[in-house]
Amino acid sequence: MKLALPIMILIFMAACQPTSVLPTLAPPPTATRQSLPTARPTFTPHPVTGSLPTSLPSPLPTVITASPVATITPIQPVVIQPASTIPPGATLTATPVLTRIPDANAFSIGRSTEGREILAWRFGTGELILLIVGGVHAGFESNTVLLVNELITHFQSTPASVLPGMSLVLVPVLNPDGLARGRRSEGRFNANGVDLNRNWGCGWSAEAYWQTNRVDPGVRAFSEPETQSLANFVRQQPPASAIFFHSAASGVFAGRCEGQRVSEALAAVYGEASGYPYGEPFSAYPVTGTAASWMDGQGIPAVDLELSGTRDTEFVRNLRALMAVQCWLSGSPSLPQCTR
Repeated sequence: MKLALPIMILIFMAACQPTSVLPTLAPPPTATRQSLPTARPTFTPHPVTGSLPTSLPSPLPTVITASPVATITPIQPVVIQPASTIPPGATLTATPVLTRIPDANAFSIGRSTEGREILAWRFGTGELILLIVGGVHAGFESNTVLLVNELITHFQSTPASVLPGMSLVLVPVLNPDGLARGRRSEGRFNANGVDLNRNWGCGWSAEAYWQTNRVDPGVRAFSEPETQSLANFVRQQPPASAIFFHSAASGVFAGRCEGQRVSEALAAVYGEASGYPYGEPFSAYPVTGTAASWMDGQGIPAVDLELSGTRDTEFVRNLRALMAVQCWLSGSPSLPQCTR
């Protein structure tokens, strides 16, 4: 009995010890995004060649001056049309459209079909130009106009946000005539009824679509004064990269022109910093003759950034991404603005 008692105690204590079981680890998710590039690729922006019509506006000065624009055609009040004018799947709410008054940083890159000035704002004096364009589809995507206006206000009030060696050129409204037509389907197009993001030289097609709707891409690539004006500016002042704001497919879509494909790294930088999906081509419906793809064909990295909604500007995440793009382009990741 004296020997059995300790043995029983030891058996009892062993039974009370917790069982050590390793957790079952789920396999890591399959990566669907590209690896974030660590350095800016080397490339030489190609001048515009051959694809532009001969009736371009007069060339801009080689050096952009910051002279204010004296007059601008007023933009008409926003018009909210009945839902019957909006294509299926589009949900729009009234948003005030800001028409920015020209100031000392503003200059004109041309005029619209109806003669409105297409204004741009420049900040910084560096040789590397980051081109930022809103309002391509204007009234129908007016939150992109608001976003670029908010960015202009930020860079005006915070000069240190423009990194050394950089210049930012912001065009709030490429399509001022569409802006005047308000937040309805008609406001997507210019005064000729042309979809300006189907009117560019890479992949232009006479058969063009928006969702399931046929749209007018113009009689030829660069048939419209708005696309001519921006292409002419790019010819005179080739940017290092270009961002075109749209809504509302929620994603970063790299420009893709056959034989170039220089825009994937830019899409990765923007997508990682902003949180928008990236790395896949736009596939909801066929898209032809876009500005970003034409830029890509010129050796200029460019993306279409689709906001996730039709009302909010999503300012904070896009400012964060634009700062990341500047850090990437300038090759200055150690700057305080790049380490926050």
